Amino acid sequence: MKLLIVCVNYNSYGELCNYLQSVDKSASNVEGDLQLDVIIADNSSSKEVVDCGAYKAIQVKQVELQNLGYLGGAQAIINNLEDVSQYDYIIISNVDLQFEDETIKQLKDFKAGDDVAWVAPSIYSEKFKRNLNPSIINRYKRWKLTLLKLTYNSLFYSIYTKYYYANKGKNVVYPMMDIYAGHGSIIILTTNFFRIYPKIDYPIFLYGEEIYLAELIRRKQMRVVYAPSVEIKTTGGVSTSKMPSDSYFKFNKAAINFILKTFY
Repeated sequence: MKLLIVCVNYNSYGELCNYLQSVDKSASNVEGDLQLDVIIADNSSSKEVVDCGAYKAIQVKQVELQNLGYLGGAQAIINNLEDVSQYDYIIISNVDLQFEDETIKQLKDFKAGDDVAWVAPSIYSEKFKRNLNPSIINRYKRWKLTLLKLTYNSLFYSIYTKYYYANKGKNVVYPMMDIYAGHGSIIILTTNFFRIYPKIDYPIFLYGEEIYLAELIRRKQMRVVYAPSVEIKTTGGVSTSKMPSDSYFKFNKAAINFILKTFY
């Protein structure tokens, strides 16, 4: 298996170090052929040098960028690859994640059909004490996205999040199943996706990435599959938790406006 991880870092070098160590350990537990390349899309405002030679089972490269946002940083790396089709999977992720010892082996053992474009793993959130996937099981109706956009102000957002997390089942266990979109903290795209979309061109700075990718996949009648056998842990929101609420609302509204205009 040939695997590329593009991890997007913004001023989170401690978390990045832990992340890389967990990936390296997980890769070392895989028997047989494995090539695992990691490219750090470093959006940080204050750059630090990462010791890319400190790992045994993975090849690490750091690329310094202006702050291009989450998918913007990842696509800057992916769109400049000489041959995107060489990889069985390309993973886009935050760095506030931990790979389990068996994560890479679990992904290697997973059999993605030729029509599967996105494998959504189990993502256990230590913050919320629940699995973040399956994130969006069914496609949003236009009215729901419009309503969601209206919640992005200080009054309605606190009410919405309180209701959302109170009603999000912590103990619901889902089997492997087709879904609309996975959680954006880690996105595992298959070679099938890049066969159709060798370049990614999402123009929004932050948020809405999951819906954008899900819509591209839907257009080509391909599948997003929730795969609970592939397990990840997250502490969640390290880079965005310090964002001022006005910026958070602005970026989310811009993302929803783009999604509505482009796909609805």
